[in-house]
Amino acid sequence: MSDENKIKLDFEAFIEAFKERVKEGMSYRDAILFTSMTFGGSAANLVKQADVKFQEATFSKTELSKQPNVDECALASMDKLWDGEHFEGSTEQMQSSHEETILDTLYFILKYAESPNALESVLAANDAVCGDKRARKSFLEMAFDVA
Repeated sequence: MSDENKIKLDFEAFIEAFKERVKEGMSYRDAILFTSMTFGGSAANLVKQADVKFQEATFSKTELSKQPNVDECALASMDKLWDGEHFEGSTEQMQSSHEETILDTLYFILKYAESPNALESVLAANDAVCGDKRARKSFLEMAFDVA
């Protein structure tokens, strides 16, 4: 099995585990943080990055939160599309690694899961940014029990 496939399968197991915590009554954020602690390793690192970016994007005093395209900027600053000075996210065909797609998916779940019409909101946000929209959509639907 390739490393990319292992990463994808591990994330699918992660999603199933955090959904169980949500069913037990935890908020999505608490469930994701708790599950990342139990999984450890790369899952914990990715969740930490996504959670920090989620907090930065939603705290009104940060520069990121004031951007009109806050989600695009948040994803770019976590992914390899951002080199510290330039954002290279203008094309629809950008390919993301599974790790970047997972990081982006976690950010979207953290940001939109507790909003009214969460699935509709998260899918609209996913459609509005570049990267691997189809892969993120698949993970997002799995996280919200659509798949």
